[in-house]
Amino acid sequence: MGKPKIYQEEFKFIFGEKALCVRGAAVTCVFIEGQIFLLAKNFLQAHSVNYKPRKHNELRQSLNVLETNKKLQKKELKAIENFLTKRNEIVHGVFKGMTRTEWEEKNKEVVELGRSIIKILDEKLYPLKKPQSGSN
Repeated sequence: MGKPKIYQEEFKFIFGEKALCVRGAAVTCVFIEGQIFLLAKNFLQAHSVNYKPRKHNELRQSLNVLETNKKLQKKELKAIENFLTKRNEIVHGVFKGMTRTEWEEKNKEVVELGRSIIKILDEKLYPLKKPQSGSN
């Protein structure tokens, strides 16, 4: 299964300079949530289990599937939880007295935190196939 074109385009955007902004933070957040959902869905479907999480609970239910089945290491789960905490700060920050400068800095921080998580989840979703050796 190859990476969809929009996945590739947004992946490239997130790792570019233009991502260090409000849109970049939003795209990063949505991208990670989508990766987590797909990873859980792919895992369960590989075991002939239909996966249709309840609306508005996709992220938590998907994380639970991945944690329960040890598809994410504790370190990875901790990084995701830290990311989600920082994400929540930016979502509500403008309504809690944060200045534009503070808000923009927090958005950059969320993008930077998200980049490492996106790489990890990308490798789990689309593992590189190792070249076969020895058959000439």
